[in-house]
Amino acid sequence: MSYFDAPPGQPVLREFMIHRDLRGRWVASEIHGLSEGVFSAFKEAFRFACAEADGDTDRVHVEPTRLRRF
Repeated sequence: MSYFDAPPGQPVLREFMIHRDLRGRWVASEIHGLSEGVFSAFKEAFRFACAEADGDTDRVHVEPTRLRRF
């Protein structure tokens, strides 16, 4: 059974990754591509991801910053 074949009525547990893009913006992406948001501040991206993950902060992950050109 795939992620998208959940039985009717069963909640879909969305999981998010927060990272910075090449322009220095914060991106909160659902790991299966279901939703995404682009923000100027980390706090906004984290708030969005938590709300979309039904308040479960264990399903919100932050990618270590690899980009140093801002």
